Order: sequence, then structure tokens, then C-alpha cells
Amino acid sequence: MAVSPDVKRVSMLISLALELCGELRAGNGLEIGAGFGSLLFPMAAALPHIHWTAIEHPGREFVSKPEYRAAFDKFHCELILSDIVRAPFPFPDDAFDVVTFSEVLEHLPAERLYPILGEIARVTKTGGILIVSSPNLTSLENRIRLAKGKSILEMPDEMSYAAGTYGHIRLYATAEILQAMERLGFEKLRCEIESCNAGYRGKSERSLRRRAYRMYERVERLLPPLKRLGDTWYLALAKRPRSGESM
Repeated sequence: MAVSPDVKRVSMLISLALELCGELRAGNGLEIGAGFGSLLFPMAAALPHIHWTAIEHPGREFVSKPEYRAAFDKFHCELILSDIVRAPFPFPDDAFDVVTFSEVLEHLPAERLYPILGEIARVTKTGGILIVSSPNLTSLENRIRLAKGKSILEMPDEMSYAAGTYGHIRLYATAEILQAMERLGFEKLRCEIESCNAGYRGKSERSLRRRAYRMYERVERLLPPLKRLGDTWYLALAKRPRSGESM
């Protein structure tokens, strides 16, 4: 049975969190961009000793639905509505032991990248863990699209369903985000790259295009040098102590 892209991505993110935060007996976690809860709620179930808070854009229609709010109650999570592109994070300094920032970077206007990364650094505790994932700028798929003269980005138009939200308007290589976060006082713990988007390609599991992508994903797993060309990257980082500060 084929595994969906979201399941593969969430599985990788949770495995990193369990590896790096599994011994944390209590603490606070933040998810930036909760979406439909496909990462937040499994993460809350996997790490129940952490109290999770999530930020989501107030313009998303689903945030006001009773069943959405009920899911937050079920998993003992807190929902904060805030537009991170236009406003600072509504949290004090050093508030969170764990922060997840998955599939959000690519939606941010480039000029807001550093202010938002700075806010992440501000609210993460010393020794805290940041786990990030995003589509890979240097993936094989993107290289092929560019070679064919096709764009790998969407136009920077606001989405019709929520002002201030965008499609994939900027992609990054892992080295770019790692360099940015090192400047903000983080150090790399883990970096993983894999292809998991076959389920989004083609119209069905029987389509030739999707089958070709599935085949490539299997080959990629067998040939480690191909992994750097995968379509999704994951970074796990820790916030270093400031000069003169102990853990």
C-alpha cells in the first residue's frame, strides 16, 4: 500500500522529535502554521508530556469550525490566531522547549524571512529544539522542471481564501536556512532529505506519472547519493547558550 506524502513527512518529523525530545519530561511546544493539524495532533499524541500551542492565520476558514476547535481540546492543545507575516509572535522570550516549523517557509515573502526566523529564535529556550521542513530547492524534480524551461515557483499573489497567505513563492536549500539559523544562535543536530511527493503526482495510483515517481523514490532509498536530490528536507537544530549563559 502506498504511503501518502503527508504521512511520510509527519513520520519523519515525529521521529526526529522523539529522538531529540523524547527524554523531556515536561515542557512547552510551539507549532508555527497548524493547518489542519496533520502534524500537530500526532505530535501531541507522541509527546503528551509537552503542552502544545499552535499559531494559525486568522483568515483561514476552518479555524472557526467547531470540529477544528474540538480537536484542539481533544489533544489538549492551544490555538493562537495570528498573522506572523505582519505581527511579532504573541509570546514572551524563551517560552518554548520545542518548535516545529513545517512546510511554511516556502509560503513566506522573502523580505519577511529574517524577521520571522528572528522571532523563532526569540521564543525558543536556550537548549531548545527547532525542527524545520520545506520543499527542497535543489531537488531532482526542480532541476528537471527548470531544464524544461518551467517555473518551480508560484506568482506572489495572495491566496483568495485568506489575505496575507501565499503559495510556494520562495524555495530554499538546506544550506541557506542552516546558515541563517546559525547566525541566530542555533547549531545543526540532524539533516535529512527524502522524496515523498509521489502521491501528489499524476491523477491516480495507476497513472504512469505517479508510478514513475514511486519508482524513483524506491531507487533513491537504495542509492544514498541520490538522497540530496530528494523533494523535501528536514533540519533539526538546537539553540546554543548565549555568551556567558549556562544551559
